[in-house]
Amino acid sequence: MKFWLKCLAAVAAAAMLLALYDSVFNGLLNKDGYKPVTEQMRDVMDQ
Repeated sequence: MKFWLKCLAAVAAAAMLLALYDSVFNGLLNKDGYKPVTEQMRDVMDQ
C-alpha cells in the first residue's frame, strides 16, 4: 500500500513541476511577456 502512495506522490510532484516549468518558460520565452497560468486560462475561456 505504501508503495502506491509513493508512486502517487511522485506522479503528483512531477505534474506540479511540469505545470510550473510550462508556465514559467512559456511566459519567459514568448515575446509578449510573462503571463501566469490563470491569465492563460482566462484567455482560453474567453475564446
